[in-house]
Amino acid sequence: MEASLKLLNQYVKVDDFSAQEIADQLTSIGHEVEGMHVFARGDKLVVGYVKEKVPHPDSDHLNICQVEVGNGVTQQIVCGAPNVAAGQKVIVALPGCDLGDGFKIKEAKIRGIESNGMICSIAELGIDQRLLREQDKAGIHVLDADAPVGEEALKYMGYDDTVLDIGLTPNRADCMAMIALAYEVGALLKRDVHVPEMKTLNELESDIEIDVQTDLCPCFGAKLVKGVTTKESPEWLRTFLMASGIKPINNIVDISNFVMLETGQPIHMYDYDKLKEKRFVIKTGFHQKATLLDGKEYEILPEDIIVSTDQGIGCVAGVMGGDDTKIDENTVNIVIEAATFHGATLRNTARRLNLLTDASQHYIKGAIDTANTPRVLNRCAALLEELADAKEIYQTVMTDYEMTEKVITLTTSRVNGLLGTTISTEDIEDILTRLHFTYTLDNETFTVHVPSYRNDMSMDADVIEEIARMYGYDHIPSTLPLMEMTKGALTPVQSHTKAIRHLLTDLGLHEVITYTLTSPSMVDDFNLFHKDDHIALMLPIGEERSVTRKSLIPSLLQAINYNTAHSQKDVMIYEISNTYSQGHEIQNLAIACTGMYHDVTWQQIQQKADFYLVKGFVETILKKLGIKESRYTLKRVEEDNQNFHPGRSGYLMMGNDIVGVIGEIHPRLAKKYDVKDVYVAELNLSVLLNLKKPAIKFTDIPQYPSVTRDIALVMDQDIPVHDVVRSICKAGQRFIVDTKIFDIYEGERIESGKKSVAIALTFQDASKTLDDATINATMEQILNVVSKEYGAHLRV
Repeated sequence: MEASLKLLNQYVKVDDFSAQEIADQLTSIGHEVEGMHVFARGDKLVVGYVKEKVPHPDSDHLNICQVEVGNGVTQQIVCGAPNVAAGQKVIVALPGCDLGDGFKIKEAKIRGIESNGMICSIAELGIDQRLLREQDKAGIHVLDADAPVGEEALKYMGYDDTVLDIGLTPNRADCMAMIALAYEVGALLKRDVHVPEMKTLNELESDIEIDVQTDLCPCFGAKLVKGVTTKESPEWLRTFLMASGIKPINNIVDISNFVMLETGQPIHMYDYDKLKEKRFVIKTGFHQKATLLDGKEYEILPEDIIVSTDQGIGCVAGVMGGDDTKIDENTVNIVIEAATFHGATLRNTARRLNLLTDASQHYIKGAIDTANTPRVLNRCAALLEELADAKEIYQTVMTDYEMTEKVITLTTSRVNGLLGTTISTEDIEDILTRLHFTYTLDNETFTVHVPSYRNDMSMDADVIEEIARMYGYDHIPSTLPLMEMTKGALTPVQSHTKAIRHLLTDLGLHEVITYTLTSPSMVDDFNLFHKDDHIALMLPIGEERSVTRKSLIPSLLQAINYNTAHSQKDVMIYEISNTYSQGHEIQNLAIACTGMYHDVTWQQIQQKADFYLVKGFVETILKKLGIKESRYTLKRVEEDNQNFHPGRSGYLMMGNDIVGVIGEIHPRLAKKYDVKDVYVAELNLSVLLNLKKPAIKFTDIPQYPSVTRDIALVMDQDIPVHDVVRSICKAGQRFIVDTKIFDIYEGERIESGKKSVAIALTFQDASKTLDDATINATMEQILNVVSKEYGAHLRV
């Protein structure tokens, strides 16, 4: 916000400080002054009197003026302004005057005539051009007839002002009002603040009616003033507005802007004579087009707050008034409105209509002091009486509203405990008094009554912050926090996840990172681990990225589809990411392979992606995680499974729980994702990475030789070989140290429905050399077990 120091000085004395000192003080209490500039520039500007004006002999638009500039000195100045005339009091820039931007006034000859200075317009004093009227830009500025000749012009006009650009923090929107800022400065400098008092007005009974039909307007007040005269505002009012970045219009508009600048309360005025019904209805529910004060047509929606007059739109609340009730040059009777509206609703309306006005910003930022509404209306009416010749003023009509006083309790020990200081109770009393916080004190306990304009106060920490600001942050001792030394290291889960990434990369797979969001049509595909509904975004960018995924496989299939469409036929990828459902978050690992995994043409070595390749990846991962084969089993998927090929897929089971899946995707889904021959795996890392694993045991290298025996077992085709091998290891666990399946045969000499499985068994004893008798006994034990459990027998 832009704050004029001369206007600030109207409420609290600051003119005995330099602008830089005030800026430094405000910054020290949290109101950062981001910059400052003079309102008008020029170092040798005086009030002059035009004694004589004659036409320039060599120009049809220049005039030669004899101008008295003080102390009996008269200067001859050539002037081209069309409105210059003898008998005027004007602004004169004497030779040597620096008007900025390298423009310095010099003695010169203009078309052969000597000119010693320049008669100035307002536009030439460096004032922001958007704040000036057209006459200020087109001609010189004529001063009042009583202006003292020779006096410094900027000082006489009130233009010797400095404007501070203050970056208010979001919680201190109250300081958008100059009176609230004055309270801050008064507390800081320990000076009294002078606020305009409620003026006693001779008020008549009003015929205005108010009907509030929405909770979005907690307070609405209206005041009728009759017999006003629209004219130019006095110089002091115009100057204060321009210094604050507001363009003067006329006395009526300028008064409403000045009251908003002073109190932070936006004011809207209606032409009383244009109202058929003298009734204001505040409500929502309009859905129509309306023309507002700027002459443009806007679409009003049912959620917009409207001040309705004559059953139409008199004003879009807090944003802009309607064209039908606007103040014009013929207005003599005015209804003043001061209200409180719901900031969030108003913000949505202002943004949609692209009408983020100064008034709307006060509502949006929460700068409104609802309790001050009667005082605001009184101030506005008093200024209309003073500056607009108002003849009749009527009583204020307001809605009933409840103001809950904020009462906050704190203690001296609480203040010092939170700030790390030793502030005395007396100092806290002084600070609260300077801030105009009323309080009662019982021993060291303060019961603080917060002023109504401090909307940022809600708990004791807020009041303690105020005490810290006024006490001075520089006075708070600097201490280093006590922190235990910690070692930067990965958690076990992070370490295992990193190890999996390195392992899969070493195995020739490429990591991909895909979108967490997916389409509702894909969210349930391949889902194994989530039982609850998916999570839908409230405002998605599009349908295809509107819900969170439950499985990583659909994303990998989309990546494979993209690659194969770009002639990359051999794709081996994986992803580690989280999946989500209502109330659940699971870390998953997914692998997807298609095409040729290993191809050495000159050696005629080729390995295509298949079920066993992906199963090998999964087994390698589990081994890396220290999960033994005895802890998990593979179970064939259901015959009617809709996601995985029923004959080439299996669940990874731990007990009765599914912790993963390995297999080929179902032909139906292969068609849906437009891919072919894709083998996938997905593991629940949230379970696997948090399993308790046995401690690693180290054993000596065996000193005795191992013995290998091969057996070929005939069994039913549907018996899982993995289960048979597990039973063999269990039966011969004392001596069997390794097993390898090297052949599975079905065909000639093997009866129908049977298969022959050839397994190499490695025997070893760490304490001695095994003899044939021991090995034969173990073999007999193994054959008995597989015969009993699986009906298997040795192939003859």
